[in-house]
Amino acid sequence: MDSEEIEKEIRSTFTQFFDKNGIPMPIYRYKGHYIPYSEFTVLALSKLNTVKIRPDDILMCTYPGTGSHWLFEMASMILNGNCERVSVVKEEMLIDWAPGETLEAIKSPRLMSTHLPITFIPQELLKDHKMIFLNRSPKSSMVSFYRHIKKINMFGYNGEFAGFFDLFMKGEVPYGDYFKHSQEMYAFSKDNPNVLIITFEEMKKDPVNAVLLIAKFLEKTVPDKLAESIADMCSFDKMKAEKELVCSYFREASKLKPVGTVYHSGAVDTWKKWLTVEQNEKMEAKIQSEFSDREIKFNF
Repeated sequence: MDSEEIEKEIRSTFTQFFDKNGIPMPIYRYKGHYIPYSEFTVLALSKLNTVKIRPDDILMCTYPGTGSHWLFEMASMILNGNCERVSVVKEEMLIDWAPGETLEAIKSPRLMSTHLPITFIPQELLKDHKMIFLNRSPKSSMVSFYRHIKKINMFGYNGEFAGFFDLFMKGEVPYGDYFKHSQEMYAFSKDNPNVLIITFEEMKKDPVNAVLLIAKFLEKTVPDKLAESIADMCSFDKMKAEKELVCSYFREASKLKPVGTVYHSGAVDTWKKWLTVEQNEKMEAKIQSEFSDREIKFNF
């Protein structure tokens, strides 16, 4: 199928889920997966098979709300060999949003990023390219994702957190089921030397060690002093104060609300301020049923 046919097929799969208050969550149900109801995603996904993959491309795989902006900045500094603020923003390298010409204009090595499930990632990228999978506690990921949705005017959902919680638990949100996404990535990563798994909680606990771990995986020499400087420049407060949030194609579409930000608290336990006792119990039961037999653990 050519790009126009794929685009037409995606648009034909439009559907809506409704939270318990009747608020709609619009999405595309494409090839069994829930794709964001976004013009960016439709156009990017329809042309994804035309993106030219380079030998030194690196791919970051994350579910929304897991800390991808933080990882992107840290890994980019490692690749650049310095602790200078990175001029490129993650959205310019997000293969499920960015126009092909934007990706093509970036110099090598490109640190590409995606929230897409394995199914949609170009096979060439999955073969011999390095991939970093960043995961995060589903409690924190859910809260962060909800806050993204409320601040960014592109997902079409205006419900309250209680309604979003129920949709999230059923996987009826953009990019689909967090648990399925994580399971697929862990299964793909098992015994795969080209994949590094790291968690938000590990990065938060020891950011310097995270820098050194990522550098080793990327086969980059980073002295301890530089690792400390990178960790400092990538601290939550500095990222929130200094890092540009959106790229030109994103800004021009006026999708970020005036008070919007993708930087919220940067903490590992913010979920405690959001989840009720009942919601936390439901989430704990879900974590046990989905992860306990797969050796997927978090420090939270």
